[in-house]
Amino acid sequence: MLWTLLRQREITLVTLGDGLASYLENPDESTTDRCLLSKKEVLRSSERVTSRTWKTDTPKPVPYSGSHTKRWYNAVSPKRWTVSMLSCITTLLIVGWLLRIALKNDNNAPNPIVNYTFGALNPNAVTGFRTPHGIAALAACVLMANLPQMILSFLYVLYNGLYTSMHLAHEYGGYAAARKPLRVTVPKGAQRSTYWLQLPYAYGVPLIVASATMHWLISQSIFLARVAVWRDDGMESEDPSAAFSAVGYSSSAILSTIVFGTCMLLVVIAISFKRLPGIIPIAGSCSMALAAAAHRPESDVDAAVLPVKWGVVNMEGDDDVGHCCFTSEEVTEPQEGKLYAGHVRGTTCTITGLGCRAHG
Repeated sequence: MLWTLLRQREITLVTLGDGLASYLENPDESTTDRCLLSKKEVLRSSERVTSRTWKTDTPKPVPYSGSHTKRWYNAVSPKRWTVSMLSCITTLLIVGWLLRIALKNDNNAPNPIVNYTFGALNPNAVTGFRTPHGIAALAACVLMANLPQMILSFLYVLYNGLYTSMHLAHEYGGYAAARKPLRVTVPKGAQRSTYWLQLPYAYGVPLIVASATMHWLISQSIFLARVAVWRDDGMESEDPSAAFSAVGYSSSAILSTIVFGTCMLLVVIAISFKRLPGIIPIAGSCSMALAAAAHRPESDVDAAVLPVKWGVVNMEGDDDVGHCCFTSEEVTEPQEGKLYAGHVRGTTCTITGLGCRAHG
């Protein structure tokens, strides 16, 4: 990673602002006259995107229908919602089932939820997975005790992806509500730098704290135990041959993990009902939709490094078909039902090596 960081000299395309800045500097001709293109439409016509017919088709003006209120959950594809929710809910149900088994087996404990402290070994809370003394046995127990940590890491990638997708649409929609500079990896001119945590601190910091808390709760829920056996021969001597490795658990910590995980799930669902700003079609991380919205007027050559806003640009000629784009010039809001996708007269477009692919 350090070698890549020090040797990388090409233009970085990482953030939403990087993509928009690139297409504002070098408009892509394959998306000309498709200014209202959204990620959903690109994915719906993915067969055309991957063929030459997309470039040869004559684009038709389409009526604007984006004035209705959009929510954050609209920025996440149904497939991602389904996979993320099913994975998290299934994991919580499995953990709940294991907790039920643990409580059923704790017959010797009057109240295992209260009496079993976090991370503390209890004779009644040791799994039947016991192995004799040895490096292989110890390694097996270590792997078993830390398997939930790996599962949590996988789930967190899905969970964080929901926030990233929703905030991407929030940032993109903000350019239709107010004029502001692009947020890029390497700022130039009026451009802003990227978020240190890829998300605003209001979301990035709580997510890191929540992830660390979950990992800590899991470490207190299931853990490695080395059990030593002492002879009851009056001399209280240890019997090395009887020592074994095992995996201990804490019912109270497991219950806390389930409760905390459920709260995290409810929080992301509640946040997904927030309203998206602006009235721009949702592009997500689809580079083709970004390219379609970046056909700025020919006179606006420095749009990439200036504060920009998305809207309808003034055009000479046909008043029946308008054109929406990102530009540093003055714009107006699109009108419901009016046709848009008109060509910006006089603009010359060139194909670059950036490509136009629909990213998930």
